[in-house]
Amino acid sequence: MALDFAHQKLRYVQAGSDLVLEEKYDKLSKQALFSGQEKYRVIAMGNSKTLSSFKPDVFDAAFSGDVRSYNFGLPGESQFLPVLRSILASGNRPTHLLLQLPWAPPDAASKALPLLKDDNRILMTLIPFRRFFRDLTLFVFQSLHTGVGVEWMRIKGEIDSVEKNRGWYFISGQSRYPNGQLPDDFALASDNAQATPVRALAPSGDDYATLLALAKQYEFKVVLVPWSARTGEYAPAENSGSSAAKVVSQSPYVAERGPNYWLYPPPSFSDPVHMNSGGAEAYTKRLAAFLKDAGELK
Repeated sequence: MALDFAHQKLRYVQAGSDLVLEEKYDKLSKQALFSGQEKYRVIAMGNSKTLSSFKPDVFDAAFSGDVRSYNFGLPGESQFLPVLRSILASGNRPTHLLLQLPWAPPDAASKALPLLKDDNRILMTLIPFRRFFRDLTLFVFQSLHTGVGVEWMRIKGEIDSVEKNRGWYFISGQSRYPNGQLPDDFALASDNAQATPVRALAPSGDDYATLLALAKQYEFKVVLVPWSARTGEYAPAENSGSSAAKVVSQSPYVAERGPNYWLYPPPSFSDPVHMNSGGAEAYTKRLAAFLKDAGELK
């Protein structure tokens, strides 16, 4: 009981990713996101790549007040259906759901399990404070140069910014370069400038069936859009400027627009995977113009 009390009271000692998940699941998803006056109500979902690359205020500005959007990218998590259910159950009805990553394939091992068979959910339910001492140790270590009070307020400010920025979050904890920018010549040994990765889009399986049922029930369209990657990480995507819709299934509720990804120079990223603020602004402006030209948001 003492550890659980300390875990709750010393909230900003926790890892940033845990706090962002908590903010989106327990707070943002349960708020009234839309006024009902918008022509288009847009929610972007995915993992931490979406979290760091989609800026709702920049996206909305491209549509002169006709659009209200939110970023529900989740750090370290690709299963978006639970938070989507929470958003819809709170009375929020989007017109468009933007996905950088697709639903789980039919043969995915990570299907939803009953509580008694899901180790992670058992741990989170019974021992939510299990990482408390690890987080506390890291917090103290990070406070050695700035002071406990300064570090506490820094983390609090970052988490408060999630609501202010409607879900967008700069992942500062993994940035190791000045100004949160990778150098121009940055590269990893795993980069392959000849590779052209694709998304596995099988219109089948439990996750797809659930997503399609929700889209029909709440009358929103699911649009798969390009994700962001570093120049040199992959080869340029085929038809990178095309906005033509690709057929995912016969359902009018699901479509794929454009290539699998767009390439951006390394200084647009704060670490090998996640975009910084400048990169996110460039990506979001391009995405808004792209969807407008494609006729998804006229």
